[in-house]
Amino acid sequence: MGPRIERATANELAELSDEVAEQLENGDQCAAAASAARLRDGVTQAINAGEVPEIYLEDLSGLTNEIEAQLPQCVEQAPPPDDGADEDDDAGGGRGKGKKDKKKGDDDKKEDD
Repeated sequence: MGPRIERATANELAELSDEVAEQLENGDQCAAAASAARLRDGVTQAINAGEVPEIYLEDLSGLTNEIEAQLPQCVEQAPPPDDGADEDDDAGGGRGKGKKDKKKGDDDKKEDD
């Protein structure tokens, strides 16, 4: 029997890998990318802590790189289109008013100069 990766470490990395696969199956590329980043961090921490025997370092790092490289690009879903319901809210004192007041105040300063 050769060198072994500690069971807790192996289980944690396997769970993260399974999580990436499950999220991809569900079409959630962004969650898969986040899980793959956690997998990369977990592999790096395990290696730095000496929990991965040297014989497995290249394979484990290579497989982690391959998982990340094969992930489809994360595409955030666009927010739902604005139906215009908020227009009345902005007219009475929304964000735009502060800009107008600031400009008016700036104009007043120029007139005073």
